[in-house]
Amino acid sequence: MEAAVVSVIIPVYKTEAYLKECMDSVLKQDYPALEIVLVDDGSPDRCPQLCDQYADEYENIQVVHQENRGLGLSRNSGMEASHGKYIVFLDSDDCLDGEKAVSLMVKRAEEKHADIVTGGFRRFNEHMLSEVNVHHLHDGEYTRTVDFRFKGFYMYGHLAYNWGKMYRREFLEKHDLKCRAYPFTQDKAHNMACCAYKPIYAFIDESVYLYRVNEESVTFRYKENFMPVWISIASDFHAFLKERGIKNSYGDLMAFHIFFGSFFLVKQELQFKKHGIWESVKMLSKYGKDPFVKKAMTALAKGHYVRKINVLSWRVVIQAASLLFSLHLYLPFAAGIALLRKLQVDERITKARYRKK
Repeated sequence: MEAAVVSVIIPVYKTEAYLKECMDSVLKQDYPALEIVLVDDGSPDRCPQLCDQYADEYENIQVVHQENRGLGLSRNSGMEASHGKYIVFLDSDDCLDGEKAVSLMVKRAEEKHADIVTGGFRRFNEHMLSEVNVHHLHDGEYTRTVDFRFKGFYMYGHLAYNWGKMYRREFLEKHDLKCRAYPFTQDKAHNMACCAYKPIYAFIDESVYLYRVNEESVTFRYKENFMPVWISIASDFHAFLKERGIKNSYGDLMAFHIFFGSFFLVKQELQFKKHGIWESVKMLSKYGKDPFVKKAMTALAKGHYVRKINVLSWRVVIQAASLLFSLHLYLPFAAGIALLRKLQVDERITKARYRKK
């Protein structure tokens, strides 16, 4: 049987220092039928020339040059130029983990007839390499539950990323599931839309991806536009479901997204701004005035969706915090998050994700 072609799509922007390491990880894959699409997103450094050099040297590499459009739309450009049965997204400052990363995902996709395969990942930079961040998820009917969506998108987060996955092209094209153009969190928006079409998920425990901890990336910067973008992701998803005639409301995905937005608002103010608690209260008050936020937090405060989460500690935290928020008790809400940060609870939760099952 002829091997299914896998398209590895790599948007490239200002990653001259990392591109060789990224490309080496793809070129050493043991899977025989790889197509590599480099999308030069108007990078102002030497990345465009480096991409062309790779295309000149390897027959299975092509380059798309475009004006700067952002990560999500660059992935779409790569998909349009590619031909593979399966699609793997790789950020150009990251790497595939080991020479079997692609073959492991293809094998599981074929075994399970999966639309989306998710593997584990490791974090790395020039100073460290973490243990494997395992997903703690399983396939079958469980993937249709609120608990699966909560754990996959929020508690562990593996479903929220475009990287570390393999997508079946037929599934994406059939439902016109393109990547989103948001300046951040575009991965989650895309995968929420994918989830709404009830894909067949499959999982592997092995790490297939190396995520670079790069403090110069968008992830680690203060986001002035955090609030409008975060709310838009939820409200746009609501509009998407309505436009597509999808009957399941997926209100849990939107409500939990809004809930964690309140935490990230406070965390961002505490981490980057001198104003601290009082600026956090100001931002929470503004956030709470949005009708979409108000509706979501009220629903969680009443226990909607929360009761369907299997982890008791998260049920208690979410309902209690949502109640404080709904009562406009923003000061104790922000102070509680500050205390959790001081006790390094968030760091311990993150580290726990890297323990083996």
